[in-house]
Amino acid sequence: MKKIIFVFFIVLLSIATRAQDSLNTGNTYPDKDMNKMSSENPTLDKTFIWSIGLEPSMPVGHFHDLADFGFGGSVQGEIKASRNVGVTINAGYIAYSGKTVDTISYPNFKYWPVMGGLKVYFGKAYIHGQAGAGFGEDNLGTSFWYGAGVGVNFTKRIDAEFKYTGWKQNEVSSGEGGSGGIYGGGTGGTPVYGGHYSTLGLRLAVNF
Repeated sequence: MKKIIFVFFIVLLSIATRAQDSLNTGNTYPDKDMNKMSSENPTLDKTFIWSIGLEPSMPVGHFHDLADFGFGGSVQGEIKASRNVGVTINAGYIAYSGKTVDTISYPNFKYWPVMGGLKVYFGKAYIHGQAGAGFGEDNLGTSFWYGAGVGVNFTKRIDAEFKYTGWKQNEVSSGEGGSGGIYGGGTGGTPVYGGHYSTLGLRLAVNF
């Protein structure tokens, strides 16, 4: 798991470094360069962007032992702090299909994440960091979520972002003596899962 995360962030750093080098090299005619960037990505000239997106996602590491493929959607607003920097707020919903492990059948893991972030553009490409809260259903509780991604504006409307998301899931009790069920709610139960959860996903969005 650590190797996957390490490789992912190396890729992000490489893209950001190469994009920055391309901006700093041969900048003899800055106005011409800025006009070229604008024609490459009209998003740079906007002051506010909002989008709706579909978000397929795959658990990795420890979370992959408990859940399968996840699918959800989100709404995102972005205020441009400067021409190449945007401040984002993203709210969405995602559900992961629970697996059967030994004698335990896990229900779906359902969350409502709300995260703020910072997006830096390099022409059509961008990097995007986020942090916030994930509100879980069925006694999953509220947890701190964070993530980072790299994306591309293919057209003025179509946007795709490949991203990593992680959070610390609180231990969930079997609920002995309480309301019962795998998510429980009682005070005397034995923890059946919890820990750090990680996913790799894609946000396919339409910008407005």
